[in-house]
Amino acid sequence: MIITMEQLIQIAAAGGGLTLDASAFTFNQLRDVATAADGGKARLTLKNFANLTAGQLTELAGLAPGLITFDLSG
Repeated sequence: MIITMEQLIQIAAAGGGLTLDASAFTFNQLRDVATAADGGKARLTLKNFANLTAGQLTELAGLAPGLITFDLSG
């Protein structure tokens, strides 16, 4: 099943929690999903985010306080 970025945003906005491989998305796309997650109070877990800076991770966390988890498990 292929899900578009618009569909991911709609799911998050509706309150659906997501686990995403951050390496497959641009920072701007992740920012859009995080913003939608905040509106829908959806939990967002990001894996494989080595391509993002600490500042970018902080910005994402601030867009949906308490709703974003950064998976460091490997």
